[in-house]
This record gives sequence, structure tokens and C-alpha cells, in this order.
Amino acid sequence: MLTTTTIGSLPRFDEDIDGAMSKAVEFQRAMGIDLLTDGEQRADMISYFAESFQGLAVRNGFPVVTGRIGLRGPPGEFTKVKDLAALRRMFPEVSPKVAITGPTTLGMTCASRKVESHYKGLSDFTLYEDIAEALAPIAKALADGGAYVQIDEPFLSQGFRDLGERVTLLDRVARGLPRERVSVHVCGHVGRFGVVDHLLRLECVPTISFAFAGRLEVPNIGHVDRALFEDYGKRLGAGCISVTPMSEAEVQTPEQVRSKLGDICGRVGRENVAYAHPDCGLRATKKELVPIILRNMRAGVDLLG
Repeated sequence: MLTTTTIGSLPRFDEDIDGAMSKAVEFQRAMGIDLLTDGEQRADMISYFAESFQGLAVRNGFPVVTGRIGLRGPPGEFTKVKDLAALRRMFPEVSPKVAITGPTTLGMTCASRKVESHYKGLSDFTLYEDIAEALAPIAKALADGGAYVQIDEPFLSQGFRDLGERVTLLDRVARGLPRERVSVHVCGHVGRFGVVDHLLRLECVPTISFAFAGRLEVPNIGHVDRALFEDYGKRLGAGCISVTPMSEAEVQTPEQVRSKLGDICGRVGRENVAYAHPDCGLRATKKELVPIILRNMRAGVDLLG
């Protein structure tokens, strides 16, 4: 049976953060999810870095670059690391998956708003190198705390002139981590700019996660291949159900999930599929549709057998 997980974010379950994480875990268990997350209950994927990174701040509700980026203090003081410790106290038997935002996505989101000092601007590559160096000890602290580490880099699917160098930054973040517990998630269409080829060359990241079920992501299946994945020793995280339905009638059925997973397994080899998961995070999905999506995904995996 394929291992099921989520990309990370779920709707907020409680105003109290510990209560929210506890309810997120129990919700995933009720949905039949195998590899659990904290549901990313505290904040969005960007703003919490301003709390622990020098050189980042939130101005008028938007994160901006204020100076050279680095950790303010020990990695154990980073919000994600503290939340992991709290989650492990509540559920000591759980080794959760924790997502951190990758260097390109974090840097571009902040620098596109404003760069106040130190860096020349959005295109200054040292900005992304400094973020990678700051993220590496956080990733290690998460792994040391028993977590699976997922690096989220949605921006990579947009393509960059220096894409190869940007992908290499992910190895800086993941270097030295347990290989069986590291993945990178890139959503969107990955068929342009050599995105897949660059990701396959990562040395420290064995699992690459893509979306295959949304309208724009359906063509992604043509860009994964058993021979390439096996040549590079990679496994695939398979997004098998869309996160953008607007009504229950639009949620893909268990039979459609089974068919999608069957196509993906036929393309890369079932043994090379690490996880079945929704295409992307679920925070922006209509809250009443989230349990239906996860139940249908679980049922589709069960139908695949």
C-alpha cells in the first residue's frame, strides 16, 4: 500500500496553537493519513521566518528584506523547531513531516516587496545563498528532532536563467540529513526550463514531489520516467488529487484517484513512488471540501491496493 501524506498546510483548527496542532494530527488520523504533519497551523509559509531570521521583517503585513540574512539565535529557537518539540510531546509516537520554505521562494517573496539594504536587489544571488545557509541548521534541527523534512519550492516551476544554481542550493539545505527523510516539493507545471532534469541531479534529496491532478499539472506525467528516476536514485511524491475544487461535485472520486495513481506508477514504477498526496497544501481549499478530498485520496489508494 502506498504511503499517504499531505503537503503540509490544512485549515486552521483552533486559535490556540497547541490545540490547533493536536486537532490537525487527529484530523489526519481520522482521514487515514500515514505520514502526518503539524498542519502548518501557526502561520503562512513565509512570515514566521521574520521572527527568527535577522535581515527579514514584516512591514505593513508584508515580509521584506532589511539586511544580511542569517539566524538570530540557536536553531532550536526557530518557530518550526519549537512547534515540532511541542508536537512530539503531545504525540511521542509520531515522526511528523515538517515543511520549510526553500531559498528561492522565501527570497523572492520577500525581496519582491522591498530590499532595504545589503543586497543589490531581487536578482542578487547572494541573497539566496545566505538564506540557504540560514535554513541548513534549521533543517538539521528538525531532522534531529525526529521529523521528515520537506523543502517547499513552488517558485522553481516558473523557471530561472540560473535554475541549476538555485536547485543546487537545496543540497546546501539538505546536506547531512538522513536521506530517507528528505523531500522537495515543487508545484505547478514542471515541463519547462529543465526543472525535472535539474532536480534529479540533487545529491542530498532522494524524493521529489510534483502535482499531477490539477488542470495545469496533468501534463506533468509526461516529464517523469522510470529510467531517469532509477538512474539518479530518486523516488516520487505523487500529487494525485486536486486541491482547487469549488464544490463537492468537483472533487475527484476515489476511482479517479486510483486511475491517476495507476498512470503514475505505470510511468515511474510503483516501487519508485514514495508518497501519494494532494497536489498542494490545503489551507486555501474550501474548508468543507478538505475532508472529502482526503477521504477520496485514501479510498483511491486503497482501491489501487
